[in-house]
Amino acid sequence: AREIRLVFPDKDGARPLRQFSIFIASGARIQALNDVFKFAAIYRTTRPNRDAEVVIPLEYLGTDSTYVLDEGLGLDLKRENRYQVIQYIIIEIDEQSLDAALAEVEVLAVGDNVSLGTAGRGGGFLEGGRTTGAALMFDGDMDSFALLTSADEGWLEDGVWWRVDLGAVFFLDELFLYQSQLGEGLRSQVQGGNPSASGGLFLVSDGEPAPGSGLPVPEQVDYEILVEDRCRPQCAGRLFHQRYMFAPRKVRYLFWHEIDELAGSFGWGLEAMLFSPGHPARVDMRSDFIDLAAAAGDGRPRVIERLTWAADLPPRTKVQLRSRSGNTLQEVFSFFDKKGDEVTEERYNSLPGVLQGPVDTSVVVGEDWGAWSNFYQASGEAFQSQSPRRFVQLEMILSTDDWQVAPEVDALAIEFTDALVQVAKGRIWPRQARLNEQTRFTYTLWPQGDGQDSGFDRLRFKIPGVVDGQVVLRVAGEQVEPVAVEKKGDSLLVLLPDVVLLDSVEVDFSARLIDYAALFVLDLGLAEKPGLWQSVEASERRGNLVLLPGLPDQKVLVGDLRVEPAAFTPNGDQINDQVEIGFILLKAQNVQPRVGIYDVAGRLVVWLKGEQFDGGWHFNWSGLDVDGAIVPPGVYLCRVDPGTASSGSVLRTVAVAY
Repeated sequence: AREIRLVFPDKDGARPLRQFSIFIASGARIQALNDVFKFAAIYRTTRPNRDAEVVIPLEYLGTDSTYVLDEGLGLDLKRENRYQVIQYIIIEIDEQSLDAALAEVEVLAVGDNVSLGTAGRGGGFLEGGRTTGAALMFDGDMDSFALLTSADEGWLEDGVWWRVDLGAVFFLDELFLYQSQLGEGLRSQVQGGNPSASGGLFLVSDGEPAPGSGLPVPEQVDYEILVEDRCRPQCAGRLFHQRYMFAPRKVRYLFWHEIDELAGSFGWGLEAMLFSPGHPARVDMRSDFIDLAAAAGDGRPRVIERLTWAADLPPRTKVQLRSRSGNTLQEVFSFFDKKGDEVTEERYNSLPGVLQGPVDTSVVVGEDWGAWSNFYQASGEAFQSQSPRRFVQLEMILSTDDWQVAPEVDALAIEFTDALVQVAKGRIWPRQARLNEQTRFTYTLWPQGDGQDSGFDRLRFKIPGVVDGQVVLRVAGEQVEPVAVEKKGDSLLVLLPDVVLLDSVEVDFSARLIDYAALFVLDLGLAEKPGLWQSVEASERRGNLVLLPGLPDQKVLVGDLRVEPAAFTPNGDQINDQVEIGFILLKAQNVQPRVGIYDVAGRLVVWLKGEQFDGGWHFNWSGLDVDGAIVPPGVYLCRVDPGTASSGSVLRTVAVAY
């Protein structure tokens, strides 16, 4: 804290304290079994006080040391040296007065210690084998501390390290370490060397995914060095409180390990404090399981139409939202013995009753829940998770790149309506196909409903391939003529002649597939309810997937490559003026292929622009170079690069003639 401010009333019957003293303590006990604290006097009146407000500044201690890690911060070091660690304040009245009164006691702090409440935010701690109680350094209790014991093998082998996950990404600009001295707190109970004689390395990470850190932690992120503290024995007994100040940086994970060559055995009576200049950089929030059936009052699942929200988004801020849904929840039980250690259910049941501890119950998703959806791009976007469902759960991420501003969400709504049918399950057949070969498929739908359902009269398929050939429709086993069939790219829309409620529906169609696990998606609709689509779930595990067992054996990434014609005449007569390049990508998703034209000497002539449709990629070249000029006649090389980590490029020749 920077200062203590006393505010007194000043009226008849209530006057400021005349003579008084102020004592403070850090909160560390000096006796293990009693509430006895080490108080220091910081203020005493030297003459009767008549002021309505008294400000007592707190001063830098001789055992403190402040370090500024970054240049150009413009810090007022004189001001930054005005602080002291306090938990308890004693105001002792030194002169009796019948009308003595005190209105307010104010403590102005350096900032908020954001490391408090880490566990409640979903954060946690990890520690090495020779480190015990790392979480106690972040609990705000000056009596608790970690124990670290070094040997000669090195910090990693010895296990002299700890990691804290703050549970959110903060902008941090200050790290303060308070190391208890002998005679303060329970420090005197610990045997061993002086902690300030050992060096340590602080590393931080904002939590962005990366291949790995090389540290003994599960998160796949990169860490960077924040502080390298090489306090050697000559500073032992002098520097106990280190304050590191730096430019704001995003931090979620903080990792400390001992510097090997400065090792020594010790117990560490330490409290760590982390400070932020403003708003968190990122906060992940997850809702409880929302029971739509209970909200509607009839216990029936609902079709979720869309999610809407209202948010204030200053520049450089963002709100991200995603969903998942399901029909069942299940309970998971955790068993603990009397010491608080988790044990198996079998072990728990074998313990005597006096040694059995509590049993915790957690509610988790059932087997019918899908994965988290992609993030919604805008308020009012159609619901992306499976529907109808009884339960839905939402996850919202609030983030900012400027600690001075933050997004603010004012409202969030789930819009849902009655399902077309209570249950809709389907299956695709056959379950295997040949790569890029036209295959005849049958999708069978089994709806279930009751007297309250409206039924459906349209089918919307999303098929991971090119749909071709005649579409045949059967309802309740009888072939019927669809009102209309629309085929576009990977979409197939079939309009039924009548509303279907309980009858099975079969659709035959042909398609060419290139994905190893091709997912067939079907939604049900009703003309009377435009915009409402109800998803169909697989009738059995993987019942909506078709596998291409021959695809893994394929050694090429570019398939069905066509460069037509092999020779063309770009003379502007509208006849044979361009060459068309088409292909499909095998075993590659979410990539951007490139096609380049080169001369026979290997010099790049031009990169071509292409587009994706009908399951493949399509490019064309009109004989122009990168400057838009007609190329000379001759032979050129067409190079197709699939855009993957491994090359897999393919070359073809093309001739230009006039």
